[in-house]
Amino acid sequence: MAAAILFITACGSPGYDATNTTANSILIFGAVDQVNTSLSTQSCTAALAQIQPLYDSINTNNQIRLATAASYGCAAKVNIFQMLSDLSKASDLGGSGLWKYLVTEFPSVSSPDDKIPTAAGLGTDAAMSAVRPGTLFVPAVEVNASSKNPGSLIYTDRVGDANSYITFLSMSLMGSLLYRNGVPDATTHVKTVPLPWITAATTVGDGCAFASGLLNFFDGLGSITSSSPSSVRGAYQTITSYLLSGVDTACALGCAVVCAGASSCTTCPATLRSRASCTGLTTDVNSCAAAGLAKFVNSSWI
Repeated sequence: MAAAILFITACGSPGYDATNTTANSILIFGAVDQVNTSLSTQSCTAALAQIQPLYDSINTNNQIRLATAASYGCAAKVNIFQMLSDLSKASDLGGSGLWKYLVTEFPSVSSPDDKIPTAAGLGTDAAMSAVRPGTLFVPAVEVNASSKNPGSLIYTDRVGDANSYITFLSMSLMGSLLYRNGVPDATTHVKTVPLPWITAATTVGDGCAFASGLLNFFDGLGSITSSSPSSVRGAYQTITSYLLSGVDTACALGCAVVCAGASSCTTCPATLRSRASCTGLTTDVNSCAAAGLAKFVNSSWI
């Protein structure tokens, strides 16, 4: 099974008519039910086609957003059960083993483009918009503000299922970008090429996307570890300890050293959770911090 299926029970119903301005609950539940059916057969394109009209309409809600995230997750090769099984067997997750695990799970090529990083990023956007009822958006940490699915970069603003799924989407985003840019050895899974995003200017695009994936993954671990099966809880705790001791230091060094103090940060900025937040300027805290994170991975993926 590819993406985690939502398991929402609904009666079969006609598909949502995008020409209508409103959809009743039967149509909405029916569309989600169709998505679940498509995901059960890994029909990712069909799932997206079934849910996209609702996601882009005034009828969108958290159910629809999570169904959209799952549909993109299917395209991003997120197979939660397989990932958890492999994670429980992985070693050295407090170091190089984390990056080895990710590239093993998510091999990816840019020519022809398999769209794995793109799907993971769009799925994350959808999940970020599944916020808790009554959430007040803070402009500085809001994403896609002008869309029908504005999201929050602060994980405590989002519903639990959204944070859980972002954790796995972030693994896809990181693993696919590491594979493409680090060109791991086929046997050892260690990078053969250093990640290129080590200056502010080089972070725009993939470098920023990787940094956002890493920080969203770290946030997600804090949300799911305690409720996870014992077979993977220890792995999550090892990874959390490793990242807790490294990511903020890496971001701070990015600001102080990579950008020579032109920007200032002592921790990773909340705004870097957005993959589009880097401008490439040495005065941009997101770009500097992202470069620091790339240097952190380069030094440990050996």
